[in-house]
Amino acid sequence: METILNQIQQTTLVEWLGTATGLIGVYLSIKEKAAAWPMFIFCYGLYAYLSYAASLNAALVLNACFIPISVYGWWQWSKAAKGEQESDSGEGSLMIARMSSKEIRVSFCIVIFGTGVIGLALSHFAGGAMPYLDAFATMCSFTGQWWLTRKRLENWLFWLAADFAFIYLWGAQGYWVSVLMFSVFIWLATTGYLSWKKELAKA
Repeated sequence: METILNQIQQTTLVEWLGTATGLIGVYLSIKEKAAAWPMFIFCYGLYAYLSYAASLNAALVLNACFIPISVYGWWQWSKAAKGEQESDSGEGSLMIARMSSKEIRVSFCIVIFGTGVIGLALSHFAGGAMPYLDAFATMCSFTGQWWLTRKRLENWLFWLAADFAFIYLWGAQGYWVSVLMFSVFIWLATTGYLSWKKELAKA
């Protein structure tokens, strides 16, 4: 326990800022606010740096790729909000919806195939920490992030899987503030799923 407290005290400003912007971003996304996306962009930039320092190579690439995806999400959600303001019918708005059976099948295939390919590449060429778990967390996050931009309810389930994996990955590297952040992310993802499911039931 004393070791963990010492490590928390030694946490860098980069990790604190990444944690804060990540938590704010998830909270705003639950509320369907476009302001979530600039928070995510800042968070992913910081975590790309931290992933490099922690030798989590798949997470490094993931966070780098998340930046343009977040720009796309920001554009989509902003465009939808503008459409809702300009049209009483809400035409052009981006609404919460469930994934189709085809989207679910494709997403699971992407996660499984991506985990195998990325994990194999990391284990043979990159020498990163826990390559297959790193790859699994990466693919779940990538899939969850994409479906968040499209406001699919099940995006939160992919995030839950990723968050549990990242807790182990970051904890093993001694990044305890990040462990705390991903623990809160689990609570937020659960809240997001239940909140969006409730909103969907009203439609």
